Amino acid sequence: MLILIAHGSRDARWRASVEQVVASIGMPTVRETVRLAYMDFAPPTLLDVAREAVRCGERSLRVLPLFLAQEGHVERDVKPLVEAVRAALDGVEITLLAPFGQHTEFREALARIADRTDEGGMAP
Repeated sequence: MLILIAHGSRDARWRASVEQVVASIGMPTVRETVRLAYMDFAPPTLLDVAREAVRCGERSLRVLPLFLAQEGHVERDVKPLVEAVRAALDGVEITLLAPFGQHTEFREALARIADRTDEGGMAP
């Protein structure tokens, strides 16, 4: 199972936008179940999602931080959360992946988006 971990927000509109993006990831090109967890301010937590995954028979989890950089929240907040989940769920393999902003594919996609000349500004 792949668990995407986002910062979280008290603003339901922000959470709805993130959840919509994550729901679109569950396409046939992704070979595993994808779930969303929040680091702060909203459920489900990483531990909530991991416990549910284990109840469903998962023994190997990959955690992909939805952050641009390794420094900051990933180092300070996400890594300790992953360690706490490892301690709580003995015997479950948990791999913390590099944040999505560090992946070449993300940088290439960002360059393509920035290069577009046919798109206007943000929707009102």
